[in-house]
Amino acid sequence: MLRNRIKSRLLYKYIISYLLVFLVPFFIMSMIIYFHSVASLRDEIEQSNINKLEQVESITNERMKELETLAARISYDPRLTPYMIRHGYYSGEAIEELKKYKANSSIIEELFVYYHHDERIYSTNGSYSIDAFMQKKYHFGEWEKEEVISDLHSKTPFIKPINNVVINNEKHKNMIAYLYPITPNSHNPYGTVMYFIEESTITDLIQNILGEYDGNVYIINEHNQVIASANNDQSITEKQVKSLPIGQFGVKNVELNGNEYSLVSVNSELSGWKFITLMDADQFFQRLDNTTILIVAMLIALLIAGLILAVLLGKYQYKPIQKLFEMTNTSIRKKVELEGENELETIRKTITHVFEDHQILNETMYLQKPFARDQFLVKLLKGDLGNTGEINALLETLNIKMKKGRYFVAIVYFEKGAFVEDNLEEREKVFSNLSNISLESATAYGIDLFYQDAMALIISIDQIGEEAEVERRKLVPQIQKYIKDTCHFDPTIGVGGLYDEKSRINRSYIEALATLEYKFAKPQGSVIYFEEIVIQPEQSLGYPKEEQMKLAQSLKQGDQVVAAETLRIIFTNLANKDLSVQVLKCICFDIINTVVKTASEMGLNRSIKDFNAIADFHSIEQLQKQLHTLIMTICIEVQNKKESHNDKLRNDILDYINENYHHYDLSLESIAIKFQLSVSYVSRFIKGQTGVTFTQYLQDLRMEDVKKQLKETDKSIKEIVIQAGYLDVANFTRKFKKIVGVTPGQYRNLSR
Repeated sequence: MLRNRIKSRLLYKYIISYLLVFLVPFFIMSMIIYFHSVASLRDEIEQSNINKLEQVESITNERMKELETLAARISYDPRLTPYMIRHGYYSGEAIEELKKYKANSSIIEELFVYYHHDERIYSTNGSYSIDAFMQKKYHFGEWEKEEVISDLHSKTPFIKPINNVVINNEKHKNMIAYLYPITPNSHNPYGTVMYFIEESTITDLIQNILGEYDGNVYIINEHNQVIASANNDQSITEKQVKSLPIGQFGVKNVELNGNEYSLVSVNSELSGWKFITLMDADQFFQRLDNTTILIVAMLIALLIAGLILAVLLGKYQYKPIQKLFEMTNTSIRKKVELEGENELETIRKTITHVFEDHQILNETMYLQKPFARDQFLVKLLKGDLGNTGEINALLETLNIKMKKGRYFVAIVYFEKGAFVEDNLEEREKVFSNLSNISLESATAYGIDLFYQDAMALIISIDQIGEEAEVERRKLVPQIQKYIKDTCHFDPTIGVGGLYDEKSRINRSYIEALATLEYKFAKPQGSVIYFEEIVIQPEQSLGYPKEEQMKLAQSLKQGDQVVAAETLRIIFTNLANKDLSVQVLKCICFDIINTVVKTASEMGLNRSIKDFNAIADFHSIEQLQKQLHTLIMTICIEVQNKKESHNDKLRNDILDYINENYHHYDLSLESIAIKFQLSVSYVSRFIKGQTGVTFTQYLQDLRMEDVKKQLKETDKSIKEIVIQAGYLDVANFTRKFKKIVGVTPGQYRNLSR
């Protein structure tokens, strides 16, 4: 009983609270709406009609500009000179050219060209004498031959309305003749271009813009002649229209035939024409009356609904709280104990836990390497960023911290076959851990080498000189131990040399790659330092083993800068050592063999066009020049092959997206599994190839599909949106309006 009484008090409290919250602002807002809605709506209706009329003016001016442009083009067209159009042979081509000009405008009924001192007038259907033009082809009730000839010799453009034109002895609608002297802006034109436009074409254009309009519409030129009109009210004559104050812009009330009309007038500054709508005032503001009644009815309905809603909300307040409590208490999260607490407190605690989880998720996402950081580190490994100032600026922008002492690259090699299609998620987890290694005395940033089960770590330390070498030897085992403890893998690590400039990090990367050649000779879990694999007996002879391995790796990476630099160092060292001719020749042939062998391994035998010329060298300088040319060719071929591979991969991925974008579950993860790549690489690859993120690219495809179907099909908007890959139609509509500027329904109407 006590609990029921408490619930009753809560019910009354909720009802009274909701009534107060609703009624106070309701009465205030009702008064404001009632006293101001009529004036605001009236202004809106007037402005709406002015805007539509201005749109009519704008489109009409555009069409007339098109006709002026056509006349100018005709006047300068060498195929439409008086000589060419009169010529017995070329006149046919001239007539065909006139047909093309006519097709360029959607409002032209017929196009004519007349040259002064000529007895003929030319059209898209052939040429006529003036008499034949006036008697056989066209019959004008009020346009006599002398007046026609006089108008054709006019030096200024003008428009002439022609009523009741008869064409080929069949009665036709009213026409508009637009005569434009050629050449344009000349004081002595040599001819005239004349356009015939059906008045109905102009009135249809006006009706399309104004929509369901019950009044009259007029276009009056600068000579106070009615060029075109659409009359729904036949009781108003043109004479009465001309007597109205049509020269004043805006909306005015006028009286005609004892009735009050609303007059909307817009003047064109470009053509001097006046665009006028005339409509019965009651009809003009009928929407205002209807809307006022509707507003009052809505306010009354809203009041009743508010009262009912206040009671219902109070009555059922406990019910949704109970449902929410049950839903939160049966979630995956550990249930919250209820002893000494009510349901609202339980919901509060659950929401607090959810919010805390959300904060943790945000922090975790923040710690993940962003796309921009990955792109920067990849470029750093490839040596694409040669300017130290540029590198430092990008480091600061991307908030990447690096020590200022020495830099080196370590490549973590996992055992072949450690990751297969079934455990791609495990691979992502391992590589994510390696991307966020925390070291006390150094910084390390990981980059996924997607083409093999390996990750490159760019490591920076504060130490220099011998201390840097000691620190490097301490750091690498720490990293290996971290991987064993966190990822339960025992990888082999190849370590490149130390460098004092960030722009030379790619040298250390190539050296670390060179250690890959010696993995087979080392047990799994070894640490291979580049300088150790080159300590061979040949060093006593000055044998350039280290540089040769570095040269081979730079060729495999297509790095022209490092390859050329390494070749120069090899031959400089050979020149500075006191070696016998026999030893020197052996070393030179081994260098040649290194280059040729590397090219052969990569399938680039065609790059070695004349092996005999290279082997038959006469001096070290000659051999160096020949090899320099050869390695540049090989590097270019490698880069081309990489680009070709990227092109194929890009085409495959983009084709897959283009074929499946309408599936709502298409994601980076599904693409990564399809092509056996990492999610981060797919994201980076799509952005690099298209210039936009995967999300933006997918959205653009779906938007274009929706717009195409809106224009070309009669399917419902919901059906189109769902077929394009969206499930939330309302959310898509908001997104569509934000991008396109109109709703899907408005876009369909505009496009038609």
